[in-house]
Amino acid sequence: MRVKNGISLCMIVKDEGKCLDRCLRSISDKVDEIVVVDTGSTDDSQAIARRYRAEIIDMEWNGDFSEARNLSLAAASYSWILVLDADEVWTQMECTKTELLEWLEAGSQEVWGYWIKVTSLLGTMGEERVTDEVCRLFRNDPRIAFRGRIHEEAASSIQAIIPGGIGHSDIEVVHYGYLDDVIAAKGKNERNMQLIRLALQQTPDREEMLYALAAEWFQQARYEEAIRLFLPLLAQLLPECGYHSDVVLKTAYAWRELGHYGRALAVVETWAPLYGDFPDLLELGAVLELDHARADNALGWLKQAKSAASAAGRYTSVSGAGTYRALTLEGMAYEQTGRWNEAEAAYTAALGLQPGNVAAWQRLLLLGAATGRPQAIARAAEGVCLPPAAWQALVATALAAHRPVWLLRHAAALAPALQAQPLARGLALAQLGEDAGACAALRPWAAHAQHGPEAALALWALGHKRPGRAMCAAVPEAAQAADALLQRARLAAGQRAGTARAAVRDPAASARGPELPQLQPPGATPRMGSQPAALGTPALLAPAQALAAVGAWPAWLRLLQAQPPGGALALLAALPPAARCGLLRAPAHVREGLLALCGPPGSAQQLLADEVPALAPVAHALLAGTLAQLAGRQSLARDWAEYAAQITARPAAAQGRPVKFLPPGLQTLLRLTAPGAAQAPTYRQQCNLLLVYL
Repeated sequence: MRVKNGISLCMIVKDEGKCLDRCLRSISDKVDEIVVVDTGSTDDSQAIARRYRAEIIDMEWNGDFSEARNLSLAAASYSWILVLDADEVWTQMECTKTELLEWLEAGSQEVWGYWIKVTSLLGTMGEERVTDEVCRLFRNDPRIAFRGRIHEEAASSIQAIIPGGIGHSDIEVVHYGYLDDVIAAKGKNERNMQLIRLALQQTPDREEMLYALAAEWFQQARYEEAIRLFLPLLAQLLPECGYHSDVVLKTAYAWRELGHYGRALAVVETWAPLYGDFPDLLELGAVLELDHARADNALGWLKQAKSAASAAGRYTSVSGAGTYRALTLEGMAYEQTGRWNEAEAAYTAALGLQPGNVAAWQRLLLLGAATGRPQAIARAAEGVCLPPAAWQALVATALAAHRPVWLLRHAAALAPALQAQPLARGLALAQLGEDAGACAALRPWAAHAQHGPEAALALWALGHKRPGRAMCAAVPEAAQAADALLQRARLAAGQRAGTARAAVRDPAASARGPELPQLQPPGATPRMGSQPAALGTPALLAPAQALAAVGAWPAWLRLLQAQPPGGALALLAALPPAARCGLLRAPAHVREGLLALCGPPGSAQQLLADEVPALAPVAHALLAGTLAQLAGRQSLARDWAEYAAQITARPAAAQGRPVKFLPPGLQTLLRLTAPGAAQAPTYRQQCNLLLVYL
């Protein structure tokens, strides 16, 4: 069949009535014909296609995407073929059909196809994006065909005709098929895994399908399964295959998620010379350096990433790579070294490019809270139109960080976000000590279907802030375990006081001991049968956070003191960074009480360290050292820092290996407890930020 000069749009659809009209409306005036292969629609997909005068070919679905694609190609009658999916939208609206065809015909005779950018929206509303390059625009030639039962591609057949015969273009389409609700509705994960496994049964060694399977494992965060496939692929594939760069990136990322930071960095360093224009890979190098607290090295990677931003479209790249993402990471690197003004400038620049960059807003607010400069966030917000998600994240972060004045000062700008979080005003009033106003603001929401449980928990916490004044008629279920533990602690404390008084009158009384189980002092090694049954951290996390959120610090401290050894620290470790930043607003005696819970370095803690993985005692030591540092007890903080370093070195020493790196928090604590560190102008602010980074 002799092809005519023009463009054919080729598609395959099945039950795409919800999105097909949007797709065809965006592209119908740019093409000369539309060919639709329908693989079994039961909705109005075919009726929609007919409205655009499409040629419809019915095909029984057999689980092979390439077969359906190639059927549509065989029916195309024009010289160029464009392939789209129903959940995609053409974005070059200003380009006419004549202009597009003239551009194609004016191209080199050596170019048989073009890479076009497919930007996939992720999340619930498309708040994140991933851009990939795929060959979807090519000459109409019977030798060009799709391969692969799933994740089908036509690029390899073009490369077989003429190596290097695919050119780059500025064409972009937006893909809606990876939004959370679409994935759930279509069951894409299960479908993809089934088709990939079927394809591998037929061709077990086919690299494209092994990559597809590894990518599915990776997307599901099953990194051990993914890395087992990525490693041999990385050793076998050539960079020209089209997806080699993605294998490199995902391999390094998977190693990091599995805790092998050194291996992850080795992958990045090995391939960075080849992919020096791949901003996502360069940013990952910066992240890994930040993991090692090597901020200066991270800044070097980020400088390269920003230079490579314009090339992001050539790779599978997340939105903001080399631009606002790199600037956000740059701000974090400056934070690690205490360069507050530069960190603030980096975050502000990131927000100038993407006002919806929630990570930059949160970091900026934490930075302002920890350094006593919350006005930084107000300056950054001037003249910027924030999306609702950013405002809502800021409200939550400000409350957790105990910055109610900032929150109420910007109540007008925050009005929509405060309306979506109606408990925020009551919590802010509680943090300001206006408990009656807080109760009045929270009580109407106690019976609300959505906000009721949280409101009841806040009212319960207010009751503990003002003992004897019931704020909520019923104790929320989430708080009952905390109340039981606090009651046992009060009984045990009363019993100990009674025993002490009796000992004055009758010295033999102290020998008999109390009848109730006695709580162990902070830092003591637990003895079997000596404590009440431990309540798990998840059961107590919500009540603990509620007590902290309203400023009921004495009750909050008693709850932590009533925990078995290690339980209090587990609760603290489970807090989000903003809530740990909020501890800076706790009274000094509360922070001293926290420090007492940690006990001294070594001794009893050494016994615990021998019985559990090193990670837990290192986290314990870092928290204790930070609390000591905030209390001005630098010598004790140094002891804890050195003890944490010993624990970190123990596994390596047992294997006769040197310690390759120390955790970032430990490196910072060691630096801040070094002789002369307290003389630095930003010393206090860096100590405060330790809580955020733990």
